[in-house]
Amino acid sequence: MNLEGLKKSMKRQEGQRSVKKYIVLFILLVLVVIFIVLKGADIESVWNAMKNADPKWLTAGLGLAAVFNIAEGINLRKVLVSFGYRVSFKEAMKYAYIGYFFSSVTPSATGGQPLQLYAMSKDKIHVAHGTMALLTELTSFQIAAFLMENIAAFWILTGRIHLNKIMLILALVGYIMNLVFIAALLIVIVSDRLKRKIVKGIRFLVMKLPFRHKEKMESKINDILHDFENCKDFFKKDPNLTLQVIGVSLVQIICWFSVPWAVYHAMGEAGSTFGSLFLHQIILYMTTALLPFPGAEGISEFSFVKLFAGMFSSVPVAAVVLVNRGISFYFLLILSGILGVVLGRFNGRSADQSGTKYKLQQETENGTGKILT
Repeated sequence: MNLEGLKKSMKRQEGQRSVKKYIVLFILLVLVVIFIVLKGADIESVWNAMKNADPKWLTAGLGLAAVFNIAEGINLRKVLVSFGYRVSFKEAMKYAYIGYFFSSVTPSATGGQPLQLYAMSKDKIHVAHGTMALLTELTSFQIAAFLMENIAAFWILTGRIHLNKIMLILALVGYIMNLVFIAALLIVIVSDRLKRKIVKGIRFLVMKLPFRHKEKMESKINDILHDFENCKDFFKKDPNLTLQVIGVSLVQIICWFSVPWAVYHAMGEAGSTFGSLFLHQIILYMTTALLPFPGAEGISEFSFVKLFAGMFSSVPVAAVVLVNRGISFYFLLILSGILGVVLGRFNGRSADQSGTKYKLQQETENGTGKILT
């Protein structure tokens, strides 16, 4: 083995050790959270409530949750096919499952996209096209989520939903962070002049404030700007596909946010409407989506208790937390882990760039490409 090959092997082994470390830490965090949820609860009552849950509604909840990964797979396939790749649904689902699993077990979801890109590269998909597919899917999801968040914000501002101070602050922070993301995308799309002024201002602040590694921060700003430019180009060139992808993301969000409704009926409750449960789930997402904890572990359970406890009166709240979290998160995590490994054993043999609509212009010495028409 030559020196370059040895370096790559050592880097791969180091990456594998990091992934294993994150998985172990995540499992420990899950156990701690479950312990806290069950602390002080009547274990027998919790178990009986879970055991007596209606299997038909539990199955409905599992089906609604499963749409989350399926929708991501559909969107990734749509974008990659638009670039000219012959990507099968199985291959697209492999990327979706790998992304969900490793995003869930790493802080700030940092592990998902790099491993998705690695899986795509093994299927002979260029890193620029893979990055564009992931960025487009992420952006469409955030747009769909932001539309839902505005519905919840309207109900909060009109006094139809009351939140305590902590939940209101968490929801506000989540809303503002998503607003910044959407605003940045719109600025890049609408006004090059305004974009340049904002970027210039950010760079000025980076250089003036006492940050460490200022060069790295400026490089990161350039990378983010480059990603937004590519996303802008993609959205402008194929508006029909853009609407399709956002539409799929809306279905994804609606199904995922409907899980508490299925859990509500599974636990034998009555009285709350679908709309009320749905709106509270939107707020739950706002309070947890952009926090740096792996899988929003801990804060998600806390927020669920604060938001939903009053709606579940006939069963222990600990049972509801475990069932809801088990369907909306742990089920998807286990499913993604298993199917990500199974599907990952099969490398795509049909990736083909011969018919691509978008060509690559080499921009840097390391071969990073920008997508052009």
